[in-house]
Order: sequence, then structure tokens, then C-alpha cells
Amino acid sequence: MGLFENPVITKFFSNKIESSRPEWGDYILEVADIFSTFDGEELDRNLLENRFSTISGRSPYVLRDVANFRDEFGAYGTYLGLYRIEKENSKWKIYLSNAAKHFLCSTEPDVESFCRTQMSLFQYPNGAGAIQYAGGKVSMQANIRDDTVREIKNHIRINLFRLICKLSEVYHEYENVPIDDINISYDILFLLMNDDRINMQFSPDNEDIYSAIIEYKKINLPQWATVKKNITNFKRNFHIFDRTGMFKHTKNGLHITDGDTFKIYSYIKIIANMKHDFTGFESCYDSTNIEASVKSVVSTSAWGKYFDSYIIPTQTLQLLSDSIIDDQGILIDELPLDYIKIETQEFPPLQDYQSNQIRTFASSGKTADPFETIIKREKANREHGRILGRIASIIRANGNNVFENIFIDLLSVIGTQDYIFEVKSNNTKNALSQIRKAIAQLYEYRYRSNRLSAILCIILQQKPLQDWVIDYLVKDRGIMICWIIDDFRFECPQECFDTLSKTGII
Repeated sequence: MGLFENPVITKFFSNKIESSRPEWGDYILEVADIFSTFDGEELDRNLLENRFSTISGRSPYVLRDVANFRDEFGAYGTYLGLYRIEKENSKWKIYLSNAAKHFLCSTEPDVESFCRTQMSLFQYPNGAGAIQYAGGKVSMQANIRDDTVREIKNHIRINLFRLICKLSEVYHEYENVPIDDINISYDILFLLMNDDRINMQFSPDNEDIYSAIIEYKKINLPQWATVKKNITNFKRNFHIFDRTGMFKHTKNGLHITDGDTFKIYSYIKIIANMKHDFTGFESCYDSTNIEASVKSVVSTSAWGKYFDSYIIPTQTLQLLSDSIIDDQGILIDELPLDYIKIETQEFPPLQDYQSNQIRTFASSGKTADPFETIIKREKANREHGRILGRIASIIRANGNNVFENIFIDLLSVIGTQDYIFEVKSNNTKNALSQIRKAIAQLYEYRYRSNRLSAILCIILQQKPLQDWVIDYLVKDRGIMICWIIDDFRFECPQECFDTLSKTGII
């Protein structure tokens, strides 16, 4: 037992994912937003292509020729777990994953947590590669089918990201390598993934990993392990690990990323010790017709339901995403008001509002002000950006300038009067918490920007259901409020009409 005579696992993802591009974080939010509009609906590729065509011409999001959007329909579902396709009553329906809903389509999108938690579940063999057609047929890409069959014939059960984290533990805890100096070489990973002492269990023992890498230094490695083309093919798409906020890929390997080393290593240990695996292929290992058995597994929605990190135990998901759990045990993406602090650092200067700006801001904990991270993530919310852009265009159309900084959504001087706007995407469940945050932020921003006579305005996605909220804001706090009612119009209480009409948005 040991290294295979020929490699069985020769690549990471089969489809290309452009996550190495700086703007990719914003792009995946756009992709998730589009798929969210079809959540639970019958799969209609023509309609989806029409929606994708609306973003293909916007320069911040154009990554390549997306005429057919092949990767969005393939890799983003099967390799990232953005959505799954499921057959119901003879019709194929598309479902956004709960992980995508929480981390990508929430009020505070968090691309890093999505990638971190999703990659903790990706394994070999996996259910990727099934293509469902509206006509009711199910087929597998030939290369994916052959790879999966070969993996099962060789009894492979391995999770690459978990192995990377375990190897990090080995270097740090067995060889005393400082966390900042950990280097996971692609060559070693390639060997471990094709070593049957390691790859026959989803979470191999650290002792076995350590013994294997010690042995690799002493033996003559098989020829396939030294062929440059093999390594190049294997490490393709490893840049997705940059998006986890834990590692950064280089020419030769993965290194611990800059940031909070203690937090990053806590993520590593959590993932290294996870025991949550896809077991749908277990019946295939002893099958007399492995190919048929594999097809029967991928023809179901089993992989899509598994490959959704929201099924990870809540406490584990909380630790991997830095979210909090409410009093009902539900993971939420909002922080309590007492987390909001006025920092001693200088308030950022105001600049002209930039339309179509990339606003992902997926921080790796490098920001000195933790509240700044929350603000940046909120500004990455798709609905937040659309509302903000609409307000800015209306005010500019009326001949007034609009400004922003990392904290202030929008500030405008109309006549001699300052207006500070705080936009909040909201729904019936989070309206009150969003309004409470907006109140705290507006008072802070007015003070820190030294615009002490500014009129404070909250712009909501939906009208709050509670009438007392409007009375409290307008009559007690003197804060203007309005909400969007369609793509072009805003509505406000009568008490706010005269003040807000001067901005042009009412």
C-alpha cells in the first residue's frame, strides 16, 4: 500500500472558475442574485441566459466571454454549491442553496464565509457532473463519469480542503513550523491525494499524513509525481482557496494569508476535524456495475442537498463564519447594537459617489475597525446597491452632487441643507433590527462628519409593518424615512413629504 502506480485524482475542479480575478467576489454575488430570482421555479435556461445577459455588458463584472454562461450553469452549482436542480412532478426545478441565501443574498454578504464553509464539504468522489435537461433526461459528462468510476474502483474517499487543513496542523504541531510560515506545496498534496494510505478515508489521521510526507523525502517518487504538466493540471482552480480568507496561492503552493493568524488557525482546526461527509456513493463501491450505480446516485438531488454548508451543525457553522446565533438557535448575519463602536481613528473624507463600483469588500480580518467590515459587507448587498444607485441618479438629475465614504452611504447638499442617507435592505423579519442599526449609524455619521445640522434619512427596501416605528422615527427622532415601491418610485409618510421632495426622490 502507498502511492498509486498512476494518479487517480489528477485535477481539482473540472470547470473553470474565474475566482482569481479581483472582481470575482462581486461577480458571484451577481450570479447568486440572479439564481435567487428563480429559486423554486421550473428550470428555463433561456430565461436564465436573458438575465445573465443583463450583467454581461457592465464593465466591473465582465470576466470573459459569457455568451453561453456555461460555467455559471455548471461549476457554480456543482463545484461551489450555489444551487441544485431537482426533479418534481416530471419538471426540473432550480433551488438556491441555503448557504447561498445566507452568505451571498443576505443583508451583509460574506463571500469568504461562503467559500470557506462550502469548500469544507467538497470531496472525491462527488456528485458533480450530472446535467439535467428540461425534457426529463439525465446524463453525465463522459470525463466526469469516468473519473468518478475510477475513484470508486480505487476506494477513494477524500476531502481536499480538509486535507490541506490537516497538513497545516501537521507542519505546525509535528514539525513546529510557525503558522505564518506554513507552506502547503502542490507536489505534496498531489502525492497525498494519490496515496491509498491517505485517500481511502475522508479525514485521514494526522499521524498517517506525517509518516507519508516523511517517507516521500526518502523514496524515489513515481514518474507521474515529477511531471510538470500533471502538477499544473492538478492545481488548476486552487485560487478558490484565496477566497476562504485562510490561504493564498502562489506558484508553488498555499500559504497562510495575511490577517488574524489566531483566527485563521482556529478555522484550520475546525475544518481539519470535521466529520461531515457525502456517503451517497457507499453502495457503489461493492456494485457489479459501478457506472450504472454512479449514474443512479447523480440522477438524484442527493449531492446538491449535501453540498450546502447550512447543513453543518449550527455551532460549527457559527465558528467558521463569525456569525452569531439568536435566542432560537438560528444563525443570523447581524451583530448586536453594542458591537457598534465609535472608533478613535479619523473619519474618512467624503468623495464623489461612484456608480457601478465593485463593492464586495470581502475582508479577511485585515480591517482595524471590525465595524468597518460589517459596513463593507452590507454595501455589497445587491438590493442595497440598486436602491443607492437610484437615489444618487435622482439627486444628480436635479442638479445636486452626491458624496460617500466607507461609512456614509450617501450625502448631498441641497441648497444649503445637508442630507445624510442610510440605505437598508429589509424584509418583514429583519426590518426592526435594520432600522435600529440605521438610527445608530446616522447619529454617529452626522457627529463624526461634523455635519451637525444634517437631515437624517433612512431609505428602506420595504415599508415597515409597524406604524409606531414610523411615528417614532419622524415625530420622536426627527429622522426622515421612505421606502421603494417599484423600480422608479419612492413613498414616504406625509410628514416627510415636504423635506424629502426637495431631494427629488419623492
